Amino acid sequence: MKADVINRLDALSPYARKILVARPGESEPLIRSELFGAQRFEEHGRSLAHAQTVRKSTGWRDTTSFFPRVQENIVALRQAYDYIATISHAGQYVTPAAEWLLDNFHLVEAQLQQIHEGVPRLYYADLPKLAGKPLEGLPRVYGIAWAYVAHTDSVLDPLLFTAFLNAYQDVNELNLGELWALPTTLRVVLLENLRRVADQIAESKAAREAAHAVWDNRDSLGDNELDSLLEGMRRRGLERGFLTQLWQRMPDQPTQAAAQLVRWTSKHCPNGLALIEESQTAQVSSNLTISNIISSLRLIGQVEWIELIEPVSRSLRVLTELPGFSRESEGTRQQITQAMEKIARDTEKSELAVARAVVKIARQAAAIPSGNAQDTAAYHLIGPGSEALVEMLTRDDAVKPRQRRWFGQRITSASWRLALYLGILLAGTLSVLAFTAHNLHNTPDMPWTRWVALLLLAWPASEAVSALIHRVIAESTRIKSMPRLDFSTGIPAEHRVLVVIPCMLTSASSIRELSERLRLHWLASLEDNAQFALLSDWADADQASMPADSALLKEAIAQINALNEAYPVDAAGHGTAPRFVLVHRSRRWCSTERRWTGWERKRGKLEALIHLLAGADDGKVAAAQGLAGDFYFAEGMRLAAGIRYVLTLDSDTGLPPSALRDLVSIAAHPLNTPHVALANDFGGRRVTSGYGILQPRVVTPLPADEERSPFHAMFAGQCGIDPYSNGTSDLYQDLFGTGTFTGKGLLNVQATYAVLDQRFDAETVLSHDLLEGTIARCAYVSDVVLIEDHPHHAGVDASRQHRWTRGDWQLLPLMFRASTYGINSLGLWKMVDNLRRSLVVPASLCLLIWVIFTGALPLS
Repeated sequence: MKADVINRLDALSPYARKILVARPGESEPLIRSELFGAQRFEEHGRSLAHAQTVRKSTGWRDTTSFFPRVQENIVALRQAYDYIATISHAGQYVTPAAEWLLDNFHLVEAQLQQIHEGVPRLYYADLPKLAGKPLEGLPRVYGIAWAYVAHTDSVLDPLLFTAFLNAYQDVNELNLGELWALPTTLRVVLLENLRRVADQIAESKAAREAAHAVWDNRDSLGDNELDSLLEGMRRRGLERGFLTQLWQRMPDQPTQAAAQLVRWTSKHCPNGLALIEESQTAQVSSNLTISNIISSLRLIGQVEWIELIEPVSRSLRVLTELPGFSRESEGTRQQITQAMEKIARDTEKSELAVARAVVKIARQAAAIPSGNAQDTAAYHLIGPGSEALVEMLTRDDAVKPRQRRWFGQRITSASWRLALYLGILLAGTLSVLAFTAHNLHNTPDMPWTRWVALLLLAWPASEAVSALIHRVIAESTRIKSMPRLDFSTGIPAEHRVLVVIPCMLTSASSIRELSERLRLHWLASLEDNAQFALLSDWADADQASMPADSALLKEAIAQINALNEAYPVDAAGHGTAPRFVLVHRSRRWCSTERRWTGWERKRGKLEALIHLLAGADDGKVAAAQGLAGDFYFAEGMRLAAGIRYVLTLDSDTGLPPSALRDLVSIAAHPLNTPHVALANDFGGRRVTSGYGILQPRVVTPLPADEERSPFHAMFAGQCGIDPYSNGTSDLYQDLFGTGTFTGKGLLNVQATYAVLDQRFDAETVLSHDLLEGTIARCAYVSDVVLIEDHPHHAGVDASRQHRWTRGDWQLLPLMFRASTYGINSLGLWKMVDNLRRSLVVPASLCLLIWVIFTGALPLS
């Protein structure tokens, strides 16, 4: 279209001028074709599968991408939106289709981020690409989405879409990566269609505006200029809209000044009524298409795609033949499917072949019950059976993919990792010391005072190197969520859990605080198959009983009874265990402390409780003989039958919503089920696979105004739960597959009973968490959090550090007999590392004093 004619139309807005001049050629046609019903769509799916020619993806080297087109579409849509919004604000008429765009443009802009998050470039590069025109180089699923959008006029019908995909896969199987890319690809195609509709709306409006401008400038335009303008409109496909608006502007009784334009318009538009009818039909069609697009974009974000894709996938259909697959949580099923995709790529087999191999192996394992989860898909895809699966798939291949990575696997295997980690730590520490010694003003014989300084420097240097190693691993390791079962409807009865707070009854006010904490734990969980208990002792005393004991016990019973009245069990009746219970035990004489205390304090309470739960069939006792004294149950209080797990929490620990259910769902998964070796290389009972203890991540809450202190601000770290991260890295969990128990976590009753019951000599172990976590095998669950405040004053923190350090050094005799107690090399290193860290502060203080008074490490 000639710019000089357009520029002479003074009344034309800048937006319309830009549209008419800047855009060459006719706008692209809408993605709209003949509408198909269900049966016709299935036929089209099969024919499309036969017609598409697919070439093998070249991975990251594939430069073709539809992302630049998405950016162009967003820019074009914004321009159309700005133009239509300007017209609307000026009071001019806009079509219903344009109003749809104005009202829902926020939804359109949100699609860009969802598209980039839905299909990352590396993910896109692995998708099979089309080899034929007109979509050459684009993913095969792009052509599928294009065909579906075209033959439904952009309506997303999950049932019709499923039938279309099933019919397509009768001929060609789609892999899981393609199926999961479909929601994003649909967004891309719908945006493409929306851009085309918006272009047509904007161009049609610009053509009509040009017609008004022609009438406003009719005195300066001759037939040649009008013919040139009409030819430009014809090349753009805007001739009908332009002529229709000119015809509508013709006056009933034209003046002498308008006679020439009226004659020209009548010549080129002999039947204006027919053009108006065509225009109205086109507006209705555009309105329907754009409303379908907006509704489908909104529906894509609401559809549960996992429920749509899993039944469509041929490989997942095969996996569902295993009963355990349907019990996996959504996240675990995604881990399984991603592992299946990776194994299929590594072995160059189809996903369907991998799935069939998994089912075959699992069924063979189910015929020989072994109790180690080998009859589940998770075991062979994300568990220890994955190596055997790969070997089976590549048995007949000339070159096996795993053999090509043999050296890397050997270096990163579990047997090498601890030695490699300790070697790096030692080398880093020695490097710091060597660098320091090199920079000293040394003489041929370095003074002995500097050797002492270097020796003291070893502790802070090792701490700095250790922190650096942990940071590097945390930044470079991909966090893996632990597999879990689907407990979305609640914890089932066969996985009943007891939440306990080990505590001491010291005052009426502390008892009320404990009962309130127990109430909050219930409100955060609301699980019918969870019981909540105070596991209480008396305070240490000089005699077996004290005058205030009776009143404190009555107060505790009253508080628990009040909770049961406020929150009764739904199925209340004869023989039903209450929701809240008080489990109390008497004092025992402690020869080392020379006082009457609770036997083995917190460790003894938990051990006795585990002993009771594992040894009693139903807990129907009013007074049960524990491991070290009598457990007291008040009238009407008893433990529920079939308790499988115990969650132990400190009195100041908060339990966030859903944390209890998540922990139990992880513990219940077959891959995490603990297996106990009664006699092994370490000479004792220990958990060899699975986990007997789950340790959640502990975070610090935001302090209240009255609790803020400079000490808390300096040492508490980042406070509050981070809503943007699901997990954090832990060196021992990431590298060695086991975490560190810190005293707040979920215990498997039978496993901990088997490996810890009466395991240690009385009055020898104070710091038991690390020891128990090593023997019972603890897992660090970083995506489940507990809340516990950091001390607000230095005195409180010093007291806690003193208690921890004392307990760590009490483990020294056990460390010399590690094999006797079933402590493996990793557990032994953790204990040594605790001793090392306990000496960092004293060594740093001694180093500071030594340097000040001897000048052993001059700064210049």
